[in-house]
Amino acid sequence: MILIVDGWRIDVPARSAERRDQSVRLSPRAIRFLQVFAEAPGDTIPRETLLDRVWPDVTVSDESLSQVVAELRRKLASKDLIATIPRGGYRLTVPILRDLANGAGPTHGPGGSLPIDAYALFLEARSCLARGDEGALHTFAALAAQAVARAPEDAEIRALYATALLKQHIYWSEGATLLDAALTEAEKAVTVNPDNAETLLADGAARIEAGMKDAGLRAIARALSLARGDAGLHLEAAMRVMAAGDRRSAAALALRAAELAATGFRGDQLAARYLERDEPDRARVHAERALRTVRTELEIDPNALRALYALGPLLAQLGDAHAARAALEAVPHHNSPLEYYRAVGFARIGDVTAALERITFLSSHGWRGYFSITADEGFRAARTDARFRRLHSELLSA
Repeated sequence: MILIVDGWRIDVPARSAERRDQSVRLSPRAIRFLQVFAEAPGDTIPRETLLDRVWPDVTVSDESLSQVVAELRRKLASKDLIATIPRGGYRLTVPILRDLANGAGPTHGPGGSLPIDAYALFLEARSCLARGDEGALHTFAALAAQAVARAPEDAEIRALYATALLKQHIYWSEGATLLDAALTEAEKAVTVNPDNAETLLADGAARIEAGMKDAGLRAIARALSLARGDAGLHLEAAMRVMAAGDRRSAAALALRAAELAATGFRGDQLAARYLERDEPDRARVHAERALRTVRTELEIDPNALRALYALGPLLAQLGDAHAARAALEAVPHHNSPLEYYRAVGFARIGDVTAALERITFLSSHGWRGYFSITADEGFRAARTDARFRRLHSELLSA
C-alpha cells in the first residue's frame, strides 16, 4: 500500500517516505498511526481509539502516542500536519490518500464505470468552488480528497484534487508544502490520462506556480488544444497564464471564455482587468458587459457571493466611485479569498487604508497571489502610496 499525505509518498511495507529530494524512514507505529487516519479521512480520532488501534493488545501510556505524533511532525517536516484537539484526540490537517493503483488495483478499468458516490463528490466539489462562499476552498479540498480516495484511477478526479491543493496553496494555504502535494497529484493525473484537458491544465498550473513556467505553459497549451469549446477551462487557463506574466495571451483566453459562456460574467470581468492597461476602451466595453450580467444575477439571487464581490470593483473601474463604495461596504465580511476583490475596489476609489486592511487580512491566512498586486491595474493608483509599497515589498520578500 502507498499512502500520500502533504506531498509525501509513503511506502507502507518499506516504512519509507519520499517527497522530491527528501527521504525518511518511519517507525512501525508511525506507519500504523497514518493507516488509522487513512481509514477515516477527515475524522478527529480520540486518543483512546488511537491507543487501541496503534497498539492492539498492548497496554501503553499516552506518552507513547505523543512520541509517535512528535516523530511524524519531525520527520514529515510539518509541526502543523497533526492537530491536537483538546479533550478530543488528533486530526490530520491535510487529506491522506490510499493509492490503490499500487496494490489493490483500479476502482474502474478501461470501459468501466465511475462509482456514483465518487462522481457525486466530484460534482459537489466543483459546485462548492464555483460558489466561493466562506470556507469554500477547505470544503472543496476535502470533497475532492474523498472523491479521489474512492476513484484513484480517474484522471479528472485526480486533477480536481490537484487543483484544490494548488488553490489552497495560492489563496488560503495552511502550509507551503501543499504545492508539492499539488504537483504530485497533477503528475499522477497526467500519468493516468496524458490526453485529458483537465489533467493537463492542473499539471500546467502547478508547474507555473512552482516556477517551471515554460513546461507549465506547454501543458496548458496542450489542454486548450483538446478543449477549445470549454469556457471554464479557458477561464482557469487565463488566470494561470496571467500568473506566468503573459498578459496578452491571458486577455485573449479571457475573451474566449466570455464568448463561450454568454450568460456568465467572469470571462468579461477578467477581460476588463487584463485589457485595461493596453486597450482601455475595449476593457470598458467588457466591464460594462460584466456589470450588466452581475446585476441580472443579483436580481435573481441577491446573495450570489461572487456577483456581490464583483459589483463594487466593476463600478469603480467604470468611474462610479460613489456607487462603488456603497457596493463594497454593503458586502458583509467573509472569511474568503474573495476579499481580494474588495481590496481592488477600495484601491480603485482611492481608499488605500481599506485596501491595505483587506490585503493584510488575506496575507494573514496564507494568501500567496502577490503577482496580482503587481499586474492588476486596479492597484495602479495605490502603488504611489508609501504604506502600500512597503506592504507589497514585505509580502514579496516573505
